[in-house]
Amino acid sequence: MWIIRGIILLAGTVGIIWLGTDNAGTKVTFYLFNHIFSEVTLNLIVLLSFVSGMILWAIGAWIREMQLMLQLRKGKKERDKLLDEIADLRNMPLDEEPVEER
Repeated sequence: MWIIRGIILLAGTVGIIWLGTDNAGTKVTFYLFNHIFSEVTLNLIVLLSFVSGMILWAIGAWIREMQLMLQLRKGKKERDKLLDEIADLRNMPLDEEPVEER
């Protein structure tokens, strides 16, 4: 799996470098919601989109990490509760009379 991930990462990096060198100096009009940016270099737009994608991925990874930590904390609380219940069951006195066999 790590080989496939590495190949995809390499292809993406080569593609971005190729796109940047092939379109160096190209000026475009960039529309962002209601804002219009005219005469912006394409390299800047590619770089900004790459960085914004990395930031968005990092935020998503952080949210997932927090979810996993919360789930782990809940599991530890449940485990401690069950261990306390087991300890209570072990420490219960045996007040019952033994059952006679027939």
